[in-house]
Amino acid sequence: MGPERTDSHNLIMAILFSIAIIFGFQIIFAPQEKLGQRDSGQQTDTQQGQDSAGPSRSQAPVRVVDDKPVLPRTEALAACSGSDGQSLRIAIRTDVVTGSICRIGAIFDDLTLERHWETIKKRERIHLLRPGRTKGAYYVGMTWEVPGRSEGVVPGPDTVWQADRNTLEVGKPVTLSWTNGEGVEFRRTYSIDRKYLVTVERRVANRSARPFVLRPTGFIHRHGEPKTFGFFILSESGHATIKEPGEENYITVGQEIFDSPLDYSDIRDESQTYRTTGGWTAFSDQYWAVALAPDQKGKYAFTFDHRDKFEGYEDVFRTYFKTENDLRIAPGGETVRTLRILAGPKETAALKSYEEEFGIPRFNWLVDWGWFFFLTQPFYWLLQIIFGYVGNFGVAILIVTILVKIVFFPLANRSYRSMSRMKKLQPEMMKLRELYADDKQRMNRELMALYKEKKINPASGCLPILLQIPVFFALYKTLFIAVDMRHAPFFWWIQDLSAPDPTTIVNLFGILPWGPSGIPYVDIGIWPIIMGLTMFLQQKINPPPADPMQQKIFMALPFVFTIMLAIFPAGLIIYWAWNNTLSIGQQWVIMKRMGVWEKKQGAGNIRDLVPVEGDAEGAEDAADEGAEAEAPPKKRASRQRAPAPAGAGANPGRSKQSRNKPPADTSGKGRSKGGRGRRGSTGGRGKRK
Repeated sequence: MGPERTDSHNLIMAILFSIAIIFGFQIIFAPQEKLGQRDSGQQTDTQQGQDSAGPSRSQAPVRVVDDKPVLPRTEALAACSGSDGQSLRIAIRTDVVTGSICRIGAIFDDLTLERHWETIKKRERIHLLRPGRTKGAYYVGMTWEVPGRSEGVVPGPDTVWQADRNTLEVGKPVTLSWTNGEGVEFRRTYSIDRKYLVTVERRVANRSARPFVLRPTGFIHRHGEPKTFGFFILSESGHATIKEPGEENYITVGQEIFDSPLDYSDIRDESQTYRTTGGWTAFSDQYWAVALAPDQKGKYAFTFDHRDKFEGYEDVFRTYFKTENDLRIAPGGETVRTLRILAGPKETAALKSYEEEFGIPRFNWLVDWGWFFFLTQPFYWLLQIIFGYVGNFGVAILIVTILVKIVFFPLANRSYRSMSRMKKLQPEMMKLRELYADDKQRMNRELMALYKEKKINPASGCLPILLQIPVFFALYKTLFIAVDMRHAPFFWWIQDLSAPDPTTIVNLFGILPWGPSGIPYVDIGIWPIIMGLTMFLQQKINPPPADPMQQKIFMALPFVFTIMLAIFPAGLIIYWAWNNTLSIGQQWVIMKRMGVWEKKQGAGNIRDLVPVEGDAEGAEDAADEGAEAEAPPKKRASRQRAPAPAGAGANPGRSKQSRNKPPADTSGKGRSKGGRGRRGSTGGRGKRK
């Protein structure tokens, strides 16, 4: 196998290996559940969005013992009633949520997000919390523990609390009360803000004649293992912010950037307990979270565990906190503890405000910003600021792309200028490759000498791609974790920037009377095709590889990327296509200003653009080639300058000695037809007949 064939073989293997890695990335990281989320209805309804993002998504069957059969949600809610059939629920009503608290056990088990829907069709809202007897039950509770004797002394799961009001609203708290019969009164005052935070003031008054000792607890229960996306790029499971004994700073466990065993499968295998001062514990999904934040000065143990059987139910995941120290209440005294419950979307602005107002550490880290949080967070905030002015996240992405281009303009400009000079050297590079075709080492030395002489970096073409990788990742992460991007429309058929383009070439983008195939990498939408075309055009204006096999491989890359990226979020594809378009425009202007191309007579496309011979560098290059036509160079440093062949144009800045030197070849053998010395000069060979 010859050296050329070996190089081509190695290149092909490298390209195939890279493609395999990218396909593998898609299989592992891409939202597989979105692949079939394409509807054959109207274009505005085809984009299903993040159907699986809510807690009502399909889950593993929850096994319930005979005395508590699974009920529909409405029946389970109605089951919270007294012997007379009267409802024992406290209604919750705000502009953003509705729900209820069951007075039996004071369980917060009903919450609907009024401004968030399962799909863009807006047929059903997100039901975040669900009663215990429903499939996918998800609820919050709290109690007290008394060392050695809790039953009947503190309120339990069957305790019926008394309420002073039947509705919890903003600015109108509700107080529940219960007395244990021994002179100890328990009171809970619930209040809710205009977002998604419920504050519970827990008060215990000791009216007895002896001290009363207890410990406050709180819990979140989730029945069955929810179906998660299972990406490395996203953590959907337990989260907690803790400050361990002896440590000064808080850390957030369960995030992508920490090696913490808090996935549901890990919790099922082994419970995890973290001792901390302050902090919070939570179950976190892609867009939603339920979190408990106790008093920040107390010492707690946060635990994540799983129970095959618990309180009449099976397959229960739990996270709960227990106070490390006993609370001792003297006769006639009382104690007050505050618990804050977050249940809703992970809106970064709201989380940040809670973090600052109530001193909840790192509450904003309920959003899994990931390893590159230093890129993702600023990128997200910039999008938010621009969105505040334009009112469209798609337009905000376009503007951010322009801003990024401006920031990196000096580096990209230098890269494109280097690529332009390399484009102009293509004829001379081809000549060297032909001249030293049998001596690869000599050819590489000559090429490197040429690059050095012309001050060209052959790797400069990689810089624009490298520059956009961090932005690409930051946008991908933002589209994937930011609830603001969920169901955020762009224009026309794109109604959800966080979901793939809903159109497909399979039915000619809705013209033919059948729906999408639902097969991965087959349903290619309009925007992925636009992105592929911009990649193709960008390749056409870049210096082509000298090897024909390499040229074919690189020409196939836009097609390959079009297929692979078709299942990515539409917002990401729009960014890539727009970034390519800006890069093409920038590179075109630079190359035109540097005189890289002129259009041939009757030319109609980029292929017909040829290197210009009339500029200063073109004349020098032509002179070099004319000298080499008489004698192949042994060393680049020993070249003799010669004037450009007729028709190549004169350079008024050339030295007098160069202008007066006779032409290297006047017979036409060293030139192509029409006098283009650069295109015809091939080491002294004339035009073939």
